[in-house]
Amino acid sequence: MLATILKSPKAVETTLAIIDTFAKVRELSHAVHQIQSLPENSPKQKTLIEHTGDLIADLMIPEDELAVTGTETTYEMNFAIFKVKRTIKKGK
Repeated sequence: MLATILKSPKAVETTLAIIDTFAKVRELSHAVHQIQSLPENSPKQKTLIEHTGDLIADLMIPEDELAVTGTETTYEMNFAIFKVKRTIKKGK
């Protein structure tokens, strides 16, 4: 990948971020397929839905990338099988 062509710390960091994102997308795809095969409102399905929301939030807003001070930020997305809502509160 990028790190094999460019020999810099930023290239290595970017390559690892790409691999991590790919792994999360694969895990998200697997979780969505499992959710569809489970009985509706089962505890396992609810757990998987929460995990799916966490994965989507990690893909959209990585924890180490978001610096919020003294504000409240809410992101909400509605999908066909689940709803993701994330609120970040951080004071000074």
